[in-house]
Amino acid sequence: MHQLVHQKPICPFLPFKERQIGTSLIFALTVFALACDNLSAQTLPQVVERALQAYPSIQSANAKAQAARTEIDKARSAHQPQIGMTLASNHYASGTTPSSVGSSSLSPTAKVNLWSGGKIEAEATRAEALTRAAEFQRDGTVEDVALQASEAYLNWDKTADLYSLAVRNLNSHNETLSDIQKISAVDVGRRIDYEQALVRTENAALSLQQRKADLVQAIQRLRRFWPDEMDARPVGLDIAVSENGVLGQIPMSLPAAMERVNDELPSLAQYRAQVQAAEAAVKMAKGQYWPTLDATMNRQFNSSTLRFETFTQLQLNAPLFTGGATSALVEGAQGQLKAAQFSLDEARLIAKEKAALAWQEWASARSRALAGTSQSDVGDKVVEAYRLQFRVARRSLLDLLNIQSDAFNYRSAARAAFHDERLARARLLAATGELSKRFASEPGLVIQPAKLDTTDLKN
Repeated sequence: MHQLVHQKPICPFLPFKERQIGTSLIFALTVFALACDNLSAQTLPQVVERALQAYPSIQSANAKAQAARTEIDKARSAHQPQIGMTLASNHYASGTTPSSVGSSSLSPTAKVNLWSGGKIEAEATRAEALTRAAEFQRDGTVEDVALQASEAYLNWDKTADLYSLAVRNLNSHNETLSDIQKISAVDVGRRIDYEQALVRTENAALSLQQRKADLVQAIQRLRRFWPDEMDARPVGLDIAVSENGVLGQIPMSLPAAMERVNDELPSLAQYRAQVQAAEAAVKMAKGQYWPTLDATMNRQFNSSTLRFETFTQLQLNAPLFTGGATSALVEGAQGQLKAAQFSLDEARLIAKEKAALAWQEWASARSRALAGTSQSDVGDKVVEAYRLQFRVARRSLLDLLNIQSDAFNYRSAARAAFHDERLARARLLAATGELSKRFASEPGLVIQPAKLDTTDLKN
C-alpha cells in the first residue's frame, strides 16, 4: 500500500488536458499498484479472527487469567499437610559430641490445619472469584479487539470509497474547466470565469489529497491487525452484512437491544465476580475472630531419654485482644464490598447507555444513508443537466460550479452514512457482547445463537 504515499500531488497550474490525463493516470496506477500488492484476499472475518488469535493484549489478558488461577491452588494448599525435613550438623565447643545426639541429625516435620475459622475456605473462594474476574476481563478484551479490528477494516473500506469519490469529483471539475478554457480562448472577457473554475478545480485537488491521506492512515491502522500484504480494496463486506454474515443480524428495536444487556456481558460479569471476591474478603476478615487449631509433628531431642523422639503437638491459637485491628480489618473489607457493589451498579448503567447509543447511532446512520442516496442521485442528474445547459449558454458557470460542489457534498454524506451504518452494526454487536462470538475458529464461519428470535432482528 506504500504506493499511495508516493503519489505526487496534482498540479493545478498544468493545462487542462495534461491535468486530466495526469489525474486519471495517477488513479489508474494507484489501483494497479494496490492490486498487485497481494494476490490473495483477506475478508473481514479473516482479519478479525487473526486478531483474536494473536493480538498482544488478548495474549496478555489470557496470561493474567492463568496466573490468577494459580492463586486458587495456593489458597487451597493451606488445607493440605505441610511436610518438611531439617538436616543439622552438630558440633560442641568441647569437641565431644554425645552419641545420643550424633554429629548430624535428620528431623522431619509435619503440620496440618484442623480448623481455621473459615479463613482458608474464604481465601479460596476469593481466589476463585478473582480468577473469574480475570477471565471475564479477558473476554472483554477479546470483544474490544474484535471491535477495533472490525472498525479498522470498515474504515479502510470507507476511506477507499471516499477517495474514489474525490477522484470522480476532480475529474468532473476538470471537465468543467476544459469547457470554460475553450470558451475563454475565443472570448477573452471570459478569462475571469476560467480563473474561477481553476480555483474550484484546485480545491477539488486538495480534497483529493486529504482523502488520500485518510486512506493511508486507515491502512496503517489496519496493519496493526493484519501485517501481511493487503488487497487494493476490502472484499466480502456485502456478505458480512447479509442475513447469515458476521454483521448481518442485529436488534431491530431499542428495547430488543436493551434486553441483551445483562449481567452475562463480560464487562458486567467481571464486576459481579469482583463483588463476590469482596464478599469472600469480608468472610476472611471475620475469620480473624475465630481460633485456629493445628496439629504438628516433628522429631526432636528428648533430654529425659537422651535420644531423638517423635514429638506431636496440638496448637490452639485464639485471638483474645488485638487492639481493634480485627474490627478495622472487617470494616475495611465491608467498605470494599460496598464499593464493588456500587461499581457494578455503575457498570450496568454504562452498559445500557452504551447499547442504547450504539443502536441510536445505527438507526440514524441507516436513515441518513437512505435519504442521502436519493438526494445524491438527484444531485448527479442536476449536474449533468446544468452542464448541458452551460454549454448552450443557458446556465452560468457559477451555477454549474455550485451544483457540482453540492452534488459532491451530497454523495460524500450519503457514502459516509452508508459506511457509518456498517460501523454502527459492529459497535452495537460489541455493546451487546455478541461481536466476538460471530467469529469462529474457521475464518468466515458464523456461530448462530441456539435460539434466535427473528422478530426483533434486522436482516
